[in-house]
Amino acid sequence: MYLPKNFSPEDESKVRSLIEQNGFITLLSFPKNEESYINHLPVIFSSKLGEEKILIGHMAKQNLQWRHFAENPKATIIVQGPHTYITPSWYTSGRDVPTWNYAVAHLYGKIELVESFNEQVEILRQLTDYYEKSQVNPWRFELPEDLAKESTLTSAIISFRFVIERTEAKFKLSQNRNPIDQNGVIEGLNERKDDMSRRIQEMMKKTL
Repeated sequence: MYLPKNFSPEDESKVRSLIEQNGFITLLSFPKNEESYINHLPVIFSSKLGEEKILIGHMAKQNLQWRHFAENPKATIIVQGPHTYITPSWYTSGRDVPTWNYAVAHLYGKIELVESFNEQVEILRQLTDYYEKSQVNPWRFELPEDLAKESTLTSAIISFRFVIERTEAKFKLSQNRNPIDQNGVIEGLNERKDDMSRRIQEMMKKTL
């Protein structure tokens, strides 16, 4: 990834927050003698002690991607954070061109397949608890009757752990502009009502 130094966040906690807030990721596998294979899946950080750099998720057993990981565990995850158009009319320093502000992360590591019934149930429980916590009346995890049998569940899905070995993140938030232009962008974004613009504005306020 093209990564100018001033767009590279030094605070690892900010990168972790980006991943936590944008858990619907793009997962790439690399089957032998074939093009890379791409899927889109929800993941979360494992809540187990000692697994702070491990993401967990699952996919349908009919999804061929898990077979790629059985042959080659190497994988890449792309995390797409907020992004929005930036108009040069917000600058006061002279002529310029439109651009785009955004936050993304590329995670490089290896997939560990999880096939046992009990471990898969635990991963499903963690995923459900995480995404239900913001609900007014959180749904309590419980396997449907048709999946409660071990053979049925393990034939329907396969879970995984993604061990993060290296992270590349890019927060392009007008760091290359002077303070006057930066404030102009922040004020301009304040006039918009969409969620992406609001999130970029919040990131700029915390970063600049």
